[in-house]
Amino acid sequence: MTGTERYAPLLGNLFTVAALPPAGLRRAVAEVLSAPDEAVDVADADGDQEGRYWQAPVLCTYRRLPPGDLALELDIVVEEETADGLTEEGLALGLAERTGSSVLYPSEVDIPSAYWVGTPDGRSVGCRLEAEDTDDDAGYRVDVVEEPVRDLPGARVEALPEILDGQHIDTPLADAFLAGYPTGTTATVEGRVHYALHIWARLGRRLESDWSPSGRYREDLFHRDLKARDDLADALPCVGKAYADGLRSALQGLDSIFREHTEEWEAGHKAGVPAERWWWHRRPRSLPW
Repeated sequence: MTGTERYAPLLGNLFTVAALPPAGLRRAVAEVLSAPDEAVDVADADGDQEGRYWQAPVLCTYRRLPPGDLALELDIVVEEETADGLTEEGLALGLAERTGSSVLYPSEVDIPSAYWVGTPDGRSVGCRLEAEDTDDDAGYRVDVVEEPVRDLPGARVEALPEILDGQHIDTPLADAFLAGYPTGTTATVEGRVHYALHIWARLGRRLESDWSPSGRYREDLFHRDLKARDDLADALPCVGKAYADGLRSALQGLDSIFREHTEEWEAGHKAGVPAERWWWHRRPRSLPW
């Protein structure tokens, strides 16, 4: 028995860009937690575990990674009293500031590749993390970052669609209608309406909040959202009399939000779109891409 039952897992699956030495890692973790150096036990996951100080308030285990963008994987557990409410983001940013190396921590979006980069200058930047291949000993590559990161110069800079789509956005107008509307697969009218109305409502909320919560969006996702409005127009005659008025009412409210926060665009988003599909002839007043 190692005694790890005393610990509440706090920060696992962190990565550092730089190959930090054990002494420097111990010092940085201790400083972030406002603990003495001797309170932090640091050990190589592939080394001898017998000599570890298992009763330490903080256990930090690192694993050296194969060549790639990242050098170390960290698994850190901390006693509740020592943790004192610290979050993964807080520790990652604290370690980055003290070591000069960016530190990756998992995103709240439930996608394996979705991570945040805590940078030495105090930013949290969304990123996409990918294994170089399927081998268990593969290195890692940071494929995309949402803002430039100094020690990840090879990453493309662009907004990540998986993070944008994974963000929680309240959609009360759509939810009110969909709560009483039947569900179905994507091949059914019901399934298409649930998907498309949710997408259209999320766009409206982004527009009226000036692209909150991230302040950015992608043009290709905006076009996808316009296609969702096409799908709703096509589905309206097929939803049945019991639901048609409710769907029209929801669309009137969402369309009003869209109109209020967009402006007419003579060029349109694509040629040949009929005038009744007016949403293709408008663009955001504030472009987030």
